[in-house]
Amino acid sequence: MASPEHQAIAETINEVLEDLAGSALVGVFEGQRRTFDYGCLLSRDLERPLVAQVLWQHGHGLEKDIRTLLFDSEALIKLYIVRDSTRVRATLDDVIASYRPDSDTRPKLTGLKLIFVPPDFDADRGQDRIWLRSFLGLSFSQDIAFGIAFGGFTKHALNVFMDHGGPIGLKYAVLHEIAENGLIHTPTFKDRLGYKTDGPIREAITMLNAAGFVRRMSGGVLCFPTIRGRFLLDLTRRLLVDVHNARGWSIQTTRLLECLGIVLPEFPVDGISSESIQPSDKFAGNLLHATFCKDHFGRDLLADIDLRKPVLYSQFLIEHFIKEAGIARGFSADFFSEPEYLFNPTTTGH
Repeated sequence: MASPEHQAIAETINEVLEDLAGSALVGVFEGQRRTFDYGCLLSRDLERPLVAQVLWQHGHGLEKDIRTLLFDSEALIKLYIVRDSTRVRATLDDVIASYRPDSDTRPKLTGLKLIFVPPDFDADRGQDRIWLRSFLGLSFSQDIAFGIAFGGFTKHALNVFMDHGGPIGLKYAVLHEIAENGLIHTPTFKDRLGYKTDGPIREAITMLNAAGFVRRMSGGVLCFPTIRGRFLLDLTRRLLVDVHNARGWSIQTTRLLECLGIVLPEFPVDGISSESIQPSDKFAGNLLHATFCKDHFGRDLLADIDLRKPVLYSQFLIEHFIKEAGIARGFSADFFSEPEYLFNPTTTGH
């Protein structure tokens, strides 16, 4: 029979992931647990099956747990939450090290996330349960959300984007067009933007490529979105939804940005306008770019979004971009592969 601590951790995993889903930036759907303590599907760009196993009392089961997690043929993300101790860490190091030298077993370590809970955690103490919720929430946000599902999105990357100037709204319009159709043919790209000046477009694309929001094909003009770039658009939509609903920054928005070390500025109760933005407030200035993207370039970032119950993510339709690219020399689905974020179209079928 599972201990109260084991049960509390398994329950909290579900609570934390459901809370993450409340941001509308990722979907969490019920999955088959099979032999695991928890299982779900994370939906963002593609569906990533996630399983979790908890080890609390029976240390002798550690090696079997790791083997079961690593050799699960369906799960992309494998969480192992264990009661911390020197012995457990030493055993884990030995077990994991045994998989690294073999080229056949090394890839199975991809997606494995270890989380250590202090050994004196007591499920019967209310303050310990509160701490566990906060601890797992922070860990999941950093390791699973920002570390995998959001494409390794960082505060530095966001700052690079916010520091970029140019015509108001253009950087969002450029990113939006690349996220929708890619950049295949420069004249067509400029026609879709309704903007003909080369310099600002080139500068915006250079910035987006340097920050990892788009990926440019070496030696060519072809440019396509990354998982990180798609997330930037959706995170901006999350902020715009908050502003539109005029109830203040949502709890989920605040928690997510706190994980990046970002404290949200005062909520713009009077909306976003050039008159209400202080030149020194680059965060609010960036929202001005997002808002005027619609007025200046016809790109409404909230188009087709249900503002009462938003869903701010979608599937990465690689087939669409391959069709757009046509028979471009040297181009294939491998171009989109981002294995560090468990996104490989040649193996996932997306």
